[in-house]
Amino acid sequence: MNVARYQHLPVYQLSYSLVRESYHLKAKLPKLLKYDLGSDISRSCLRVLKGAILANSHAGVSRVRILVQVSLEVEVLWTYYRLLYDLKGISGGEFQVISERLSEIGSQINAWLKWAKKNS
Repeated sequence: MNVARYQHLPVYQLSYSLVRESYHLKAKLPKLLKYDLGSDISRSCLRVLKGAILANSHAGVSRVRILVQVSLEVEVLWTYYRLLYDLKGISGGEFQVISERLSEIGSQINAWLKWAKKNS
């Protein structure tokens, strides 16, 4: 079954957790932030998760292209979360946990990208 192929990837597991956390955080955001920045963050997290799945099912240049996009999406997410923290939408502790998660995902993606470039 194809599902097992990507569910065991560390980057998939980290991304999946990030999506869950983004929805939990979004639920408690004030209305001013929930429906714009909160929604953009949730969609961006879903793109990272989808990218991990897609990259795993592609090879060569296609995989590299997908991983580059996912890497950029992680950077966008970090900026969104920083903005959310600056606007007092999340606490310093929440921002730290999210930053660490994004750093782990970014490291996994960059290592995968380096491998994919070398093997394409």
